[in-house]
Amino acid sequence: MKQALQLLFSAAKSWQADNAFKHSAAVSFYTLFSLAPITIIAIKIMGLFLGEEIATRQFSAQVTSLVGPASAEMINAAAKASQTSVTSGFSAALGIVLVLVGATTVFAQLQDSLNDIWAVKAKPRGHGFVLLIIRRLLSFAMVLTVGFLLLVSLVLTTVLAAAFALIHGRIGTNLIFSQSIDFVTLFVVITFLFALMFKVLPDVKLRWRDVWLGAFVTSGLFGLGRYVIALYLKHSTVASIYGTAGSLVALLIWIYYSCAIFFYGVEFTRAHHLARRTAIEPKSHVVHIRRQAGTETRKPSRTKQS
Repeated sequence: MKQALQLLFSAAKSWQADNAFKHSAAVSFYTLFSLAPITIIAIKIMGLFLGEEIATRQFSAQVTSLVGPASAEMINAAAKASQTSVTSGFSAALGIVLVLVGATTVFAQLQDSLNDIWAVKAKPRGHGFVLLIIRRLLSFAMVLTVGFLLLVSLVLTTVLAAAFALIHGRIGTNLIFSQSIDFVTLFVVITFLFALMFKVLPDVKLRWRDVWLGAFVTSGLFGLGRYVIALYLKHSTVASIYGTAGSLVALLIWIYYSCAIFFYGVEFTRAHHLARRTAIEPKSHVVHIRRQAGTETRKPSRTKQS
């Protein structure tokens, strides 16, 4: 228990020192321009298996449960406008490129923020364009993963709800039980998504066992924060004073504070990693940089004599 509290405190200290809210603001800005492209790609992936109409309806339900009906309607409207603006020929090709670039931008910014937290940066040498292409491909893979995980979440929710309902003989009659299945399934999927981002996006060598605890803690905080943010928006006049732009402001606030929770999870993962291992190992194309004084959570290790 004492060790867990020390990890939470160390993560909070580094979270503040690393300007998590600055990173949250940057990711929130790019997320606004990436929501429509990510929505289009996610619905297309789900539509391959469920049909586009069902996929759109189910995706809207998932987004509504996260950000509320007003913001979800705005996201869906933006995605529909982006999709219908693509016609044929050169315009279609240009539209596809813009969709891909927009969808990958937020993950590229997330990678930069994670690298700052892990205190690594690219080596000052050539191949910058190659690294840019690699990062965009990695970001696009994350976008596809998000769409696939949403599909898995929907399938698991449907299958588990039907299976347990048959066991109890209450098909479609127990609302609380059905909501519990939805919550547990979404929690598992989000935990896996966080673990994947913690492991893949930063340019440091991490193992799966280095990220699972941080992903679990982040999912718990994300679930709690989701209700706290919704409660804040419900009783706050921040969104209402902006009139027709209120939904956009509410969505931006939700993304901003959710990103802050995400970056705390990254700091917790880093603190846990340093508590178990002696050093952070950068990947081959990056170098370790000096962190600010007071933000290093690793305890001094004894040097083993060979």
